[in-house]
Amino acid sequence: MQILLKKQHISLSDIKVATIETITEILQLEFKKLHAKFRTVKIIRLKDLQVELNTWRNDGVIPKKFFEQNYGQFLFYPPDTVQNARSIVIIGILQKIICVEFFYKGKPYQVVIPPTYVYSDVRATCQGILSNVLRKNGFSVDRAILPMKLLAVRSGLGKYGKNNLCYVDGMGSFTRLEGFYTNYEFPKDDWCEKEIMVQCKNCSLCQKACPTQCIPDDRILIHADHCLTYFNENEGNFPTWVTRQSHNALVGCLYCQIVCPQNKKYLKFYQNKINFTEEEILFILRKTPKEHIPQTLAKKLIDLDLDEYYSLLERNLSVLIQSNDSPPLF
Repeated sequence: MQILLKKQHISLSDIKVATIETITEILQLEFKKLHAKFRTVKIIRLKDLQVELNTWRNDGVIPKKFFEQNYGQFLFYPPDTVQNARSIVIIGILQKIICVEFFYKGKPYQVVIPPTYVYSDVRATCQGILSNVLRKNGFSVDRAILPMKLLAVRSGLGKYGKNNLCYVDGMGSFTRLEGFYTNYEFPKDDWCEKEIMVQCKNCSLCQKACPTQCIPDDRILIHADHCLTYFNENEGNFPTWVTRQSHNALVGCLYCQIVCPQNKKYLKFYQNKINFTEEEILFILRKTPKEHIPQTLAKKLIDLDLDEYYSLLERNLSVLIQSNDSPPLF
């Protein structure tokens, strides 16, 4: 099964780079082949990122429980694999909506997976490009586990939308963000002040479309603990006030993104449809332990990076099947 990107063969084995400028130019050319963009910031910006996040928590902008659950995984220091790290590279790649088709009780269904959820090949491809250029010249590269939206906006790669998503020129919010440490010191520190898109100033379409009304007027950060994405990606029953018609994606939520004028031209970008058999869907709906599902189903879930959400799929699929008679999202 092909998902979004093939890992490209990068013919850089004979390249030895002498100058910083040449390294930057080579990376620009390689990422351009993927319709990707990148920015670089100095390693000293780690402290600024951490301070900003802690301020959100300390000021009560983000509830403590939600902060610990969703921000506690970030590591504001490089791994041991990158000694004397000097720079952080943040990359944005345009991704497509994925449509999943299946039959249940003889009836056809379609559900969607929003952009950015299928990430393994993207991450490996980005790391491969950086490694082929930098490691050939004696430098190390490894993944950065950081708040990517904030880092992308702080680097100038993108700007915030009113819905608190990161928008990148030429990609909208359909942008997968990946970050990497390196002990190579890029000449440019792209660090800048956060910005919100000027197009958001007199627009409220995302606020009106949000099924849980979690997009406020008075700040950039949404009330993420009330976002449908949050409920859709965590264990437990959906709150009773979340209507059946609100459910629209297998994971995450697309409402605020599909009404956004800045995403209009990207809505037509669909990945080839992925088909699940009725038997495979039944394994999910019957809550079959993951270790007992067929290998064919396990591979599909891994290829779609849905294996980490396996415990939630029965619940999410069930509500989508029940809401099938609701008006279509698109």
